Amino acid sequence: MVKLIMKKLLCLSLLSISAFVFADQSTSSNDSNVYLNLNTGWATMQGLPTGAWTGNFNAGYNFNRNFALEGGYNILTSSQYGSATTVTNIFDVAAKGTIPFSNLFSLYGRLGVGFGYDSWSGTANSSCGVCSAANNSYGLGLVGVGASFALSKSFDLRIENTGYIPFTNGSFNGNYMNAVTGGVQFNF
Repeated sequence: MVKLIMKKLLCLSLLSISAFVFADQSTSSNDSNVYLNLNTGWATMQGLPTGAWTGNFNAGYNFNRNFALEGGYNILTSSQYGSATTVTNIFDVAAKGTIPFSNLFSLYGRLGVGFGYDSWSGTANSSCGVCSAANNSYGLGLVGVGASFALSKSFDLRIENTGYIPFTNGSFNGNYMNAVTGGVQFNF
């Protein structure tokens, strides 16, 4: 897990440095400033036996072609330990650095902070040691890397790998989460 986090931080650092080196400080009249994206995929959480479906929604503002700020909502739902169901809700804010390789393809990195809330419902078998803490809330950091494929000036396809690192060490909410998602982005 530490190696995975370090690889993501290295990729994000390289993307950030490149974004600032190649930054175009102005946006042309054809560039979109506001965007919304909707993504879905698969997530895993350290310490839990199964993965989970995840979905997220982000709204952002491009200051220029290489730098944006965005806020988002993420949900991870799954069945764990028999019939217990866990729901993780994450609200986050992130800085996004983008390296456009062409008008069609770009790589980006995200670095941010957020607030997570976990809840359990249902009954669980005896192997669920973390189910006793039914609801947990915590602060977290996020590191993400992704690629964007522009189909038009208003519509992109995206793929992203994001790690969520809780700031606490509780029995459940101290677990690292990783999400791999794909989706669409609408540029306004």
